[in-house]
Amino acid sequence: MLIEFEAAPDRGPFTVAWRRFLRRAVLPYRWVGGTLALLAVFTLVAEPRLAAAALAGGAVLCWFLAPAVMLHRAVGAAWQWGSVAARWNLSDEGLRCESPEGHTLVRWSAVSAAEQVHDQLLVRLSGGRALIVPLASLTPEQRQDVLAFLHDRALLV
Repeated sequence: MLIEFEAAPDRGPFTVAWRRFLRRAVLPYRWVGGTLALLAVFTLVAEPRLAAAALAGGAVLCWFLAPAVMLHRAVGAAWQWGSVAARWNLSDEGLRCESPEGHTLVRWSAVSAAEQVHDQLLVRLSGGRALIVPLASLTPEQRQDVLAFLHDRALLV
């Protein structure tokens, strides 16, 4: 079976898919931010108050700023390669992408899971990598064919 389509990504859904992919990677920052926030609350009862302010500032940086910067850098790097229109095909061989940037073949053995995130397909690869496949330009029938194809291979989450 062969499914072919051409698609160009949209930056908004592309970022949403990357946020979904990186959600576990930001957990340590959230834990540290939460711990610093608790320490700031406990430090408020003691003197000097400067320590509580410093801990609260660190909590804000770890909770909000660090994950945002990490997402921004990851999406920026991925967007350089993934922002062009590409021809995608799904076959028994694997997932192939052909664009002006180059040709890529990802064999199904390297795919750990695939998940539909808005109008994107988040394809999780071994080694902590991901590939974002835009689905917005597909007809509902084509989209169902793609999802059924992945479901038959037990890759769809």
